[in-house]
Amino acid sequence: MTPAGGAGTRERAGAGGSARAIGMRTYVRSQLRHRGRRAFAVVGAVALGAALIVALTSLGAGFREAARAPLAGVAADVILTRPDGAAPSQQTARGVRLPFGLSTFSPADVAEVRSVGGVSVAVGSLQIWDFGPRSTITVAGVDPSQREVGPGRVLARDLVKGRAFTARERGVAVLDQHYAAFYDMKVGDRVKVGPREFAVVGILEVRDSSQAAAANIYVPLADAQQVAGLKAGEVNQVHVQVGNSSDTEEVTGRITDRLGTVSAITPDSLVQIMGAVGRISARFSTIAALVGAVGGLLLSWTALRGLVAERIREIGVLMAVGWRRRDVVRAFGLEALVLGLTGAAVGIVVGIGLAGLLSYLPTPEIVTGPPGAEGHAAAGAEDTGLPVSVGLTALLTAALTSVVGATAAGVLAARRATALKPALNLMSS
Repeated sequence: MTPAGGAGTRERAGAGGSARAIGMRTYVRSQLRHRGRRAFAVVGAVALGAALIVALTSLGAGFREAARAPLAGVAADVILTRPDGAAPSQQTARGVRLPFGLSTFSPADVAEVRSVGGVSVAVGSLQIWDFGPRSTITVAGVDPSQREVGPGRVLARDLVKGRAFTARERGVAVLDQHYAAFYDMKVGDRVKVGPREFAVVGILEVRDSSQAAAANIYVPLADAQQVAGLKAGEVNQVHVQVGNSSDTEEVTGRITDRLGTVSAITPDSLVQIMGAVGRISARFSTIAALVGAVGGLLLSWTALRGLVAERIREIGVLMAVGWRRRDVVRAFGLEALVLGLTGAAVGIVVGIGLAGLLSYLPTPEIVTGPPGAEGHAAAGAEDTGLPVSVGLTALLTAALTSVVGATAAGVLAARRATALKPALNLMSS
């Protein structure tokens, strides 16, 4: 049986605890109202760190997405070409020829690529130039049996009129929409490539994400090889899809070991040609964002220390009237939590706004295939903004870092202030 005195003691302790809790909340609300400048400084510092996390992380993701987009349009992780070292000045005659500086892969080479561990699909294609008296056109020889990877994917996905050619068709062509509009051509017309004419069966729109497969005219691969004077099966591009995209660089190394000198276009290699801002943003955006967050937290720590230092005497009064050290620490921790939440919310909103502004940055120009001659292959390409998007991970990181950091800073500052005896706090100026 519990003694009545013990029960009364617990009731009084419970009542005292409830009173302290109510007093703690009242105290925090009053301090937030009456110390607006200090509170604003803390919120601003926390918001700065949160905004940097959101904005810089989103910027890096935008550059990485811009590097992946050209390959994603053809569902490839790697595009292989083979340089031949010939100078452009040695290849000036009119007619159909391979792009300057490119050699070919044999059917055995393509089979070798397919046999490399980690390679899921390898599709060969042929890009050729037709130097005419007034203009130069880019022609893509497409394997019509391959619709999932490479230029065949563009034919299957980006048609706007007519149809794509089938695996057994010859002497047919699909035109890029902008090339067709420039020359006022439509389905049913005939187009000339070198000495041969092709029946136009379709029109397609080369989207920005499909620039790796951009050409003026698309013809069956066998026709392109014949027009270019190549043997059956010879190609100058191999579009490779890797089973696990995270293994792309490792798989590319294996291919290079087997084939010798080849040029491999991968998302990482595209990042390299984006310029300094693109490279730094894509590779170090997370580190830069965290450094910014740490800077914001240091500022908030400084502001919180000042906030606590201003109230040394108040802490002494609170402890003199019965507040325990942990009550004071909890009160300041609660205040820091409120300020951290507010700063995180403000920072996330500002960061999302900054990310929106960054999306107006132009997407870096990236060459993803054989160098294009001046013509109409890129006529449809429009300046587009950087594909900046705010991810949930960036938002959560910003929120957690800001709230936890600000709260911890407030608690630590309060613990240092309450380490002094109440009498010393009361004597502090």
